[in-house]
Amino acid sequence: MEATIREIFTIHILCYHDNAFATSRALHIVNTLNASATYGLLEAFFDEQEKFYGKATFNMSKAGVVNHIVEFTANEIGKSYLSAIKSGFTDTKTDHSTRVSFKYGCLRGVYGTPYFFVNGFPLPDAGSALDYKGWRKVLDSLVTKQDPLHHSL
Repeated sequence: MEATIREIFTIHILCYHDNAFATSRALHIVNTLNASATYGLLEAFFDEQEKFYGKATFNMSKAGVVNHIVEFTANEIGKSYLSAIKSGFTDTKTDHSTRVSFKYGCLRGVYGTPYFFVNGFPLPDAGSALDYKGWRKVLDSLVTKQDPLHHSL
């Protein structure tokens, strides 16, 4: 069975911006509840990111921001997950996972987005997004069997 792109990638979120740690934590929580919903939620956060920083959350308490993120997350992945998402924010495992993920990027010198690694090695042109054809070129070269007699250096 062929893996989909979403099953291959691991995403580490930089937590430098307002409330990025809490939204990243929501992604870790959702990944444990329903892994197939994680990337959809990530896309929703990026599509509506203005709801989670600056004026939109300036006068909110930390608990208020978390509640806002919990509600948004439940609306995106399904209201039946609401209590599990809420309790995920009190689970030390999701806090730890989010911190480890953030540190992973920091230790590798990631300072902006997007920044891509394949098998732990940074891709050239950090900061340039790849389209489907670009990713296929990178990944296919890694999984295609090479003929050692005709491999050029």
